Amino acid sequence: MSVQFREISAYRELLWNLVLTELKLRYRDSLLGFLWTILNPLFSLLILSFVFSKIIRFQVPHFTIFLFSGLASWFMIQQTAVIAIGSIVNNQSLIKKIYVPKIVFPLSNVLARFVDHGVLLVLLVGFMPVFGVRMGWSLLFLPVAVALHFAFALGLALLLTTAQVRVRDTQNVAGIVFQAFFYLTPIIYPLEVLPESLRPYFVLNPFYLFVRMIREPVWGGVVPGAGAVAAAAGLAAVTLALGLWVFERKEKHFVYYLS
Repeated sequence: MSVQFREISAYRELLWNLVLTELKLRYRDSLLGFLWTILNPLFSLLILSFVFSKIIRFQVPHFTIFLFSGLASWFMIQQTAVIAIGSIVNNQSLIKKIYVPKIVFPLSNVLARFVDHGVLLVLLVGFMPVFGVRMGWSLLFLPVAVALHFAFALGLALLLTTAQVRVRDTQNVAGIVFQAFFYLTPIIYPLEVLPESLRPYFVLNPFYLFVRMIREPVWGGVVPGAGAVAAAAGLAAVTLALGLWVFERKEKHFVYYLS
């Protein structure tokens, strides 16, 4: 892993250029450009907020912020990992021509996506007073929460990227699994609506652990408990370390599976 970090440092200019290229290409032919970073999640928020506050009628104070904070956490993980899955396959022509540390490709995808997430998080905080949620000192925890999300998302991205090189169905399977976890994670509904017998299982959901890292400081006005933070940090560290280890072991064989 130390070799990977040295290579990332040595190729940091390439990494920076890949991030900028990713951001430019994503919105190059788009009429609204970077505004889609805001409009897409806001559209999802608008629909879900209307359905669950007006039709199903969850009795949750400040439900829009409750929902927005959960979605912000989910997007940081799900969108990041899914977009990074194809980073090696999509750059195979360059990889087969010259030596480039292969980790810069998924890493650049993750960094570019977190630029979008940063904008979304600023928007979330800006919405707090609009929907009657008081800003407090707990918001100072958000940089820590973002760092935990980044480490966890990068670890997942490296694992899924490695699998995608060998098994091209990985992206489709990952999409289905993430869709299932979206509904199995208390994002659009509070944990309290579930039967008490089921709540312990949902609490063990790793995605819910990260949802708490954003939701509790923003919607709850409190810093997550030390136990929850330690669990999230441990899970993020293990996932990232595993992702780096697997990627490092398999990357020398990538060229054999790139057509």
